[in-house]
Amino acid sequence: FPDIPSRSTFVKQAANLWAVKQKLQQRLVQLMHADNADIHLIDGFPIDVAVRTRAPRSKVFKGEAGYGYCASKNKHFYGFQGHLLVEARGIPVGFTLTAANIDERDAAYDMMDIIAGLLLGDKGYIRPEFKEDCRGLGIDLQTPLRKNMKDDRPKSFVKLIMRVRRRIETVIGQLAEQFEIERCRCRDRWHMTSRIARKLLAHNMGSYLNISAGKAPIQFESLIAAA
Repeated sequence: FPDIPSRSTFVKQAANLWAVKQKLQQRLVQLMHADNADIHLIDGFPIDVAVRTRAPRSKVFKGEAGYGYCASKNKHFYGFQGHLLVEARGIPVGFTLTAANIDERDAAYDMMDIIAGLLLGDKGYIRPEFKEDCRGLGIDLQTPLRKNMKDDRPKSFVKLIMRVRRRIETVIGQLAEQFEIERCRCRDRWHMTSRIARKLLAHNMGSYLNISAGKAPIQFESLIAAA
């Protein structure tokens, strides 16, 4: 590489490729036949920008980030919220980023036009209007119900969808622990978009290699062992 630039220039050039990374991600989704799946899972996760006590003085993402609450982690935070859509095997097929104070049901509309069939979410996606909109798009939204809500569905079905839905928690855990997707190490949306696209692409590349080797898509430990 005789003309390799300085580190800062290289990082900017890499960030400029965010659209290419997204195209590669979409192509991998097609190669794994995840783009026409009948079952999808949806969930969100926090991306901290600054410690809440320092947030009022922080100038990073001012006017873009917001204050939010993550029920699964039982924590209040300042930053963004990533909204992830995966198919039943755990392969990411859609993603959108919003300020932390945007309702996850409202964010889900950004990804609903690419799916059909069964959509599994947690209790945070309960809203009659949202379920009706899903039905109009050919999407059957299923979530566990709150304690004060009557559930006429068979208990075996409810247990099944709750067990299947945990797969997206596994995927988010992988993205957080192995790819640090919940950590914000940039100062603008341009670099953040590139970083997230790179992490999702890396995750799907691992899934693609696993499938090519005849292994379960998101069992990355076996992939490393095989290498």
